[in-house]
Amino acid sequence: MNAPGPTENRPVDIWQQANEDRLRRNAQQWVQSRDTTLFTEEWEGYYVAVTREGSRLILWMLDADVANTDWIQSAMDLAEPLRLQSSYTQAMVLSLLWQPLPQKLFLSGLGGGCLATTLHHHLIWADFVCVEIATPIATAASRFFGFQEDERMSLVVSDVRDFLEQDSSEYDIMYLDVFCDHGVTPSHATEMDFLALCRARIGARGLLAMNLGNHDPAFMKVVNALHDLFQTVYTCRGRGSTSVLFATDQPPRPHAQLMKGAEMLRKRHNFLFALPPWIARLTQLQPPAPEHFKDPMPPSADEHSGASEA
Repeated sequence: MNAPGPTENRPVDIWQQANEDRLRRNAQQWVQSRDTTLFTEEWEGYYVAVTREGSRLILWMLDADVANTDWIQSAMDLAEPLRLQSSYTQAMVLSLLWQPLPQKLFLSGLGGGCLATTLHHHLIWADFVCVEIATPIATAASRFFGFQEDERMSLVVSDVRDFLEQDSSEYDIMYLDVFCDHGVTPSHATEMDFLALCRARIGARGLLAMNLGNHDPAFMKVVNALHDLFQTVYTCRGRGSTSVLFATDQPPRPHAQLMKGAEMLRKRHNFLFALPPWIARLTQLQPPAPEHFKDPMPPSADEHSGASEA
């Protein structure tokens, strides 16, 4: 059964408090658990697992043919479930600088659902469509990370390309965070025809936010494809091994205006993480893409994205 959202008889502040209480209750049961491995399930050559490591819950998608991995899918702070843990998910919230009042948002993949859950909590007027290809990932998000469908939040288990080819909706913001293990996006999600399909689903003043591994062989191809499809492209370098690309047809904005917008977002939503530090990492790109994407730093286990969210 879908959970109830804000209504005339259930004001926003009451709904948000009830939703936060629900997320805290969900997290507390894993704090109290004596188990450190909470879930494992195999899916198409991968092991999906949920582990508790101290005060964090971790979602993994492990290549069955590889002994270990440095890449996590999602992380949740059990003390503060609405405080996004992965640097790139915090950076993705900068999308609201271009679309502060989005009506419809698209997210693929889901991971633990942390980004979707946080945005759904704060953007109480908006509708969300989430797409995740791996059924065990969707199960883990709902059972352990507090992700929950309601009349504003829907989840479809499907390949993202297959879904968008059948979907004629128009979105204000589209988030692409499609990873498996090793920090590489599946090749069909980096091709020009797929990115053009995404572009066709974005409104005139809309935005595409895409998380991409700095070492992904398709990185430069994606950057240049976005330049062909959109007027303005920005990048925001995470603290680890991925960058978030923002693409829109809105004109570039001065740094001071972006900083002012970040402060307004902080006051409006009271996010449990700071946005101005990500403005400092935001760079407008001009084709051809700059050399600084040849990342000199090794991957970081805490700062990657995942086959889904993180």
